[in-house]
Amino acid sequence: MHFFLTALTGILSVYLCVNFLQKADDMIQYKATGSQVFKYFLYSLPAIATPSIPIAALLATLLSLGNLSRHNEIIAMRSTGVSLGKIIAPVLIGGIMISGFGFINNELIMPVYSARANYIRKIEIGKEQQLVVFQLRRLWLRGPDNSIVNIDFISPDRSEMFDVNIYKLNPDYSLRERIQARSLAWENEAWRLKDSRKFLLGEEGVVSRTADGEIFNIVESPKDLGMIVKKSEEMNFSELWDYVKRLKMSGYNNPKYEVDLYVKLAFPLSSLLMAMIATPLSLQRVRSGGAGWSIAFAVLIAFA
Repeated sequence: MHFFLTALTGILSVYLCVNFLQKADDMIQYKATGSQVFKYFLYSLPAIATPSIPIAALLATLLSLGNLSRHNEIIAMRSTGVSLGKIIAPVLIGGIMISGFGFINNELIMPVYSARANYIRKIEIGKEQQLVVFQLRRLWLRGPDNSIVNIDFISPDRSEMFDVNIYKLNPDYSLRERIQARSLAWENEAWRLKDSRKFLLGEEGVVSRTADGEIFNIVESPKDLGMIVKKSEEMNFSELWDYVKRLKMSGYNNPKYEVDLYVKLAFPLSSLLMAMIATPLSLQRVRSGGAGWSIAFAVLIAFA
């Protein structure tokens, strides 16, 4: 575990340095304070750790077993009757533990921390406007013309909102008009209603008519929905599963989020896989730089 923590710390340090250099110009442009920069990179650590953990597991296995092999301790243990299975069992158990930590990071830590990091970057540093009133299963936004808008979910490219309910209010906050639409899509530089009905409240009761094609500019453009649409790293597995399912049901094809869904399983499991791959490569006796070639080969497999 010591080798794993050392390798993980080194990889995270490299990632942070590269990330800082990439974002330094933006931080300077927006005049971010030292506290904001520190908090942003601190909350970014769990997302950076996800691809780093399998590589750290690989290097830790190579360093630990390779060190034993280099000093002929593997041969010594085998000569005393210790089976190969017992020798590598602690490594495989460690790989399972690291995979478990990866799952916990993906499900409980990374979604919360990534959402906070994005909030600091966009709202506190970038001074973007936060449009969400509150969020439970659906989104509630403040709209134009003294209105409140309820949206079930938004497409990943932010060009379409699904299952939209618009409530237009009088100055005394009584309801004067309600619009129900299957979607609100960005077309011809405007947000247009699709498969919609408008319900007007008057003295003679409720009047209903179609509202298809009407413009309702809830925001100026799709890019203004940046703080509303969750990124995949901000969702745990069940949330991402539900989002992908709703996208398919709406007929919206976006494989990126489906790939990200399976990545949430693949990356934690790859830690155990990396330990299994590194084990036979590090057990061979060191001859003619064999260990160096084994390490290079294993690292290539990890990055592939």
